[in-house]
Amino acid sequence: MGFAIGTLQEGLGFGSVVTGLAPDDLDSAEVRDTLRRIWIEDGLVRFRGSAVTPAFQIALSRLFGELEVHPIPELRDAEHKELITLVSDQNKEGLFEVDGVESVAFLPWHSDLVFVERINHGGVLTARTITSWGGETGFIDQVQAYDRLPDDLKAAVEGLEIVYQLCINPGGSRYGTRSTVRTIRTSAFERSVGPKLDTDYPPVVHPAVFVQPETERKVLNISPFGALHILGRDDEAGHALLRRLVDHLVSCPVYFHAWQPDEMLLWDNWRMVHSVSGAPPEEVRIMQRTTIAGDYGLGRRLAQSIAA
Repeated sequence: MGFAIGTLQEGLGFGSVVTGLAPDDLDSAEVRDTLRRIWIEDGLVRFRGSAVTPAFQIALSRLFGELEVHPIPELRDAEHKELITLVSDQNKEGLFEVDGVESVAFLPWHSDLVFVERINHGGVLTARTITSWGGETGFIDQVQAYDRLPDDLKAAVEGLEIVYQLCINPGGSRYGTRSTVRTIRTSAFERSVGPKLDTDYPPVVHPAVFVQPETERKVLNISPFGALHILGRDDEAGHALLRRLVDHLVSCPVYFHAWQPDEMLLWDNWRMVHSVSGAPPEEVRIMQRTTIAGDYGLGRRLAQSIAA
C-alpha cells in the first residue's frame, strides 16, 4: 500500500489518520477492507496528503455503503448529485452572537438526522472554502463516552429512550450547548420550516444506549441538540438525569478539526456526535458532504399526544 495509517491524535482514544491515499488504491480489495475496519473500530478517519476531487470523495464514500441523494435539489452539486454543498454566508443563513462574538456556521453537539427515525450511517466531508478563523468541526466518541460513565449512570441509562425533535435555532435547544447564543437575524429556512415543525417533523425516539453490532461495544447514544426529554420522564428528576448525561458527554475527550485544503473527514454517525464552531460573518465557508445511507433500526416516530 502506498499510504500510511496512524493515530489521529495522541491520547485521544479514538480516530485514525490516513496519509497519501490515492484513487487507484481503492481498486484493492485489501485496501477497501482495511478502510472499512478502521472506520468501524475508530469511528473517525482523517484523510490528508491526497489530491481531493469530487469524484475521489464520492468513490471513497461508496466503500462504506450506498449514498443518499439529498431531497432538496438546490443543495446538490451541479455535476455530482451525490454531493451536497453547505454554504455559511451571513446573506443566506442566520446570524448569531455566540458567547459575545457574532458568528455564522455555529452548530451545537448533535448526530445528523436524529430528528427522524432513520439515521444515516455517516458521511465524508471536505472544505472547499475555509475562513480565517473558526469553522472547526468537533467530534466526541460515544463508545468512549459510555466506557467513561460512572457506574451509577451506567445503571441509570440502561433501557432509557430519548425524545427528539428538529431544532433549527442553535440557541433554541434545552441541552444543545453551554454557550450563550443570541439570534441577531433568522434565516429564510428557519422562517419557512419553523411554523411546520410539529406537522412535518413530529417527535421521534431513540435509545440512550445501543450495542455496536460489529464489535459488541456499547454506545452512549445522546444528541444534545434537539433532545427534548427522557421518554416518560418529562419531569424535574428526568431532566436532571438527562442533564447529567449531556454534561458527561461534552466533558469527554474532543477532537476539533481545523480545516485545510485537500483533506477529507469520514465519521460514523451512529457513534460520533459532532459540532461546528462559529465562523466570521464577513467571510464565506463552503463545505461539501456525501451521505452514507443506512439505518440502525432503533428509532421510531412518537405520537405527539404521547410525547407531550
